[in-house]
Amino acid sequence: MYRTIMALLVLTGCASLTENQCRAEPDDWVALGEYDSVMGDQPWIEAYADYCQRYNAEVHAAEYLRGWEIGHAEFNRRTNND
Repeated sequence: MYRTIMALLVLTGCASLTENQCRAEPDDWVALGEYDSVMGDQPWIEAYADYCQRYNAEVHAAEYLRGWEIGHAEFNRRTNND
């Protein structure tokens, strides 16, 4: 469920998250990082961390960046095959 919500949020181009989204499970942060990179975006973790700070919520930066690396590899594979 969080993955869907976070993916829709990214589609809107907005780095604002709800408190529940900021407190998402580590796997959800992996999925968000992967989604951001597959879409060709730079890592947004700093923007997410800044926004989630208002809730005193610690984002899962390592998990996000791990997901971003996975998605980045996929993005490169897709763009190099075109």
